[in-house]
Amino acid sequence: MTTRTRNLINIAATTVLATVLLCVGLFWARWLNGMMRIDLLPGSAQEVTIHPSRYVRTEEGADPNRLAPPVVTAWTVPGFPLNAGLGALRYVQRRIPGMSSGPRAVEYLFRWSLESDKLYFDPSLGLVVRKGIERIRREDGTRANRPFTYYAGPEGVSQAPEERLGRFTSLLADAFQIEPQVVYDRGARRFFAIHWREGDLGVNKGPELPDDGNCRPVQIGVLTKNFVGIEGPRSARESMPWAIDYVGLVQVLDASGRIDWLDLDTLDIGGTAGYLPMPETFLGSRRSIARPQDVAGYHVAPFRRTDGQVRGAAVATLSREGLALQLDYFDANGLRIAGGQSKTPRYAEAGDAGVHIERVPSERAVYNHPGVWVTKLLLENLHPPVLVLLSYFWGTEFEATAGYRSLFLLPDSFVAMVARSGRDVTWWERFFWAVGFMLPALALSSLLSVRLDRAGFVAGTPKYARRAWVYATIVLGLPTYVTYRLTRPKTTLVTCANCGLGRRPDMEKCHHCGSAWAVPELIPPAWRVLSEAEQTEDVSPSPAEEMGSPAKEV
Repeated sequence: MTTRTRNLINIAATTVLATVLLCVGLFWARWLNGMMRIDLLPGSAQEVTIHPSRYVRTEEGADPNRLAPPVVTAWTVPGFPLNAGLGALRYVQRRIPGMSSGPRAVEYLFRWSLESDKLYFDPSLGLVVRKGIERIRREDGTRANRPFTYYAGPEGVSQAPEERLGRFTSLLADAFQIEPQVVYDRGARRFFAIHWREGDLGVNKGPELPDDGNCRPVQIGVLTKNFVGIEGPRSARESMPWAIDYVGLVQVLDASGRIDWLDLDTLDIGGTAGYLPMPETFLGSRRSIARPQDVAGYHVAPFRRTDGQVRGAAVATLSREGLALQLDYFDANGLRIAGGQSKTPRYAEAGDAGVHIERVPSERAVYNHPGVWVTKLLLENLHPPVLVLLSYFWGTEFEATAGYRSLFLLPDSFVAMVARSGRDVTWWERFFWAVGFMLPALALSSLLSVRLDRAGFVAGTPKYARRAWVYATIVLGLPTYVTYRLTRPKTTLVTCANCGLGRRPDMEKCHHCGSAWAVPELIPPAWRVLSEAEQTEDVSPSPAEEMGSPAKEV
């Protein structure tokens, strides 16, 4: 492996490590900032109350399908979803029986009962399996417990996984009502009703739904996601004759946010019950109807009169950040009768009239605090700019609660809010608004790239390498700058004799002035200094002189 290859691997590994560490630190900083935002909400903003009966006609001859209860209240748990569903905890919760919620395919467990009944879908068999213990009467009149196992497929129910039962492919199940057990098979595009009672074992099959994209069920039965609740009138005088009743009523939530009634006799869609309303957020939304993944929580409560079959539905939704709660009531025909949203009181001086109280939508009221949105904006702009920009394009498709668990992309950032906002704004206007929220990140990246280019020039880094570092800093921001500081060459500079600046000794020419090394020619001098021994040797007679000298006569 060459030195160049090792350097590239070292730089890449350091960049990845710096990016991960930065994103982890910013993740918890954003989490704390989110908790601060929720703490600013008063208790009144965690609950919404509406009076649907005030908006309908009750005189003789009025449409009985438009009757409505006098009071409906929706509430949520303060601090959700920041206080739950992070990391490994979320992973474990998804696999604990009965803990999964939301519009997801119930792959395994449908229900746990007090009689230890176990109901699950076995993908290897393609069958719904029910195991449990039933009470039987012996011949002597005593009772005993007997374990049982039933297998249900699209063609029937049996005590063994027989081929004649057929095979389900991908199921949605009503986890609340077990008799009959209503399931939807995505592959067959049909609803099925499984009867588990002894003597009534069997499966009813509904008609095949059209494959035109208008009917895409994602949840059936009790439609709920996370901690959002609905309750009816709290006093006995007001509650009659209305009550929340799930028994015998099966609702279907579509991927578009539409809510339908399911006819249990024909197992076909029996009409529209309403839709998921979009809460009013800080920058608004292009959608008036929320998809299941667009909101952090929802709950649908069917209302029915005890003296007849008139029914309606109350629907509550919670915004992505848990700061706005919306409650709407729909009549039996799926028409909206009344609605309300969570609001926060804001006090203002009204001159001689005293104190004026104005109620502001709760999420907008939170962002009216400068410290909240300034801190949030700065934390987002410390993120790598390319990840923030990707959040603009992909953040709208993230599931709502994924914003609290996302480490790299920011589905709840201001940039992603802009992507979801603006019903009457063109795409390029929306994009420029997003760039405006990224200006601090772009300014920081530009400053770091200039400093890095100057540092590279002083250190003698080649021009093509400096350009690569500059481009990487503009894309990734702070992690690239940290990587350069950690991996830059550690060469000691020497003074250039030509320009007087520091130059690298491992380069033939100065990277500042381009001059070569000034090395004098190695010509031996015409004189030299002799040592004492060399002087004695030089003055002694040569052999020729000794031979040419006359011999002394004795």
